[in-house]
Amino acid sequence: MGSFFQIGSSPLMARQSFPIGMFLLGVLIVAVLVVGVWFFTKHLIDYKKSDKYIQKQLSRVTTPKDVKKFCDTHRLNQRMATQLWNLCRTKKLPNINYLIKEHSRINDAFREYYFYIKENGASLEEINDFFELNFQVEKICAATKSLLSTKQLTLESVVFYLTHESEQFPFYVKANTSDYFALEIPKFMYENPNLKPPLLERLRFITKSVDGMTFHFTTRAMRYQTNPDGKVHLILTHSEDLLNQAHRNSKREPIDAECTFSPARVAREEERSKKAIKNKEEEFIVSPKEYPGKITNISTGGCCIKTNLPIKEKQHLSLLIPTLDINEHIVGIIRKTRKLIDNSYNLHIQFLKISLHSKNKINAYAFKYEI
Repeated sequence: MGSFFQIGSSPLMARQSFPIGMFLLGVLIVAVLVVGVWFFTKHLIDYKKSDKYIQKQLSRVTTPKDVKKFCDTHRLNQRMATQLWNLCRTKKLPNINYLIKEHSRINDAFREYYFYIKENGASLEEINDFFELNFQVEKICAATKSLLSTKQLTLESVVFYLTHESEQFPFYVKANTSDYFALEIPKFMYENPNLKPPLLERLRFITKSVDGMTFHFTTRAMRYQTNPDGKVHLILTHSEDLLNQAHRNSKREPIDAECTFSPARVAREEERSKKAIKNKEEEFIVSPKEYPGKITNISTGGCCIKTNLPIKEKQHLSLLIPTLDINEHIVGIIRKTRKLIDNSYNLHIQFLKISLHSKNKINAYAFKYEI
């Protein structure tokens, strides 16, 4: 007799059990595919993070596709995208999406391109667009946070101490260990109780990384130490809470420049020019009276003026800055007035009316292109 083999107790049950086997086989195939895709994706991600891949990207010139990816990622507008492509094309920069991590090369490229477009007759609008892009790229660079801790401060680097009145005094790093860092402070500050940084309180400081990024941090002073040579060191705890200063709307830079300012007011309707009415611009009447002052920091958005006059907040004024070769009257409003220890005053000004020519002059100073 012949032998017979079947699945289940009958041909009907065997046919019913067959789809279950196919289902299990399908599940197995899907699982294998998912694992395969996962391993492939992980390998691809690891490869794109490898030095070999990064060097490959840095060895080729930026393309329009690279610029589009960069601008989409960092939400740069079309004007900035145009400026960035012109810069990359002219300077033949490596893939901008990878070069952005090399701050010194980016800074050098922007500096060289600035003088290039000036020599080739760029308009005021184009130079202003260039500086807007420059500042946005600086903020992108700062987002990589090259300075993570005060432990990275190098000897002899400058750290600015900020008083409660926002006055800045330069201190110098003289020691940096795993437990603390030491700043040399001017003797006149140590001997002046009004200027001497208090112990055990949180103190504010500003410093710059080696690639030029500006950082703000707070920390506590533990003690003072007088060395045999008579120099005074302030011993501080380390801080890892360093915040970059590129969150502003425009680049700000310290300056020590003489200026003159005059009272100003909003023009009445009958005093407004036809041009101002047509363009719906606010117009100001400037007083012929002039007062001396000193600018301590400046950006295209505003500045800080030190003066002996106790001028109240919300007052308008007009400003002349001959040091920066700015001959127009920049009109602003006093947003905050601070009385200083020496009985002078800091006027924090927001600019309300400033030309592109003056903006470009200020930016050229702030980026240290023309000093």
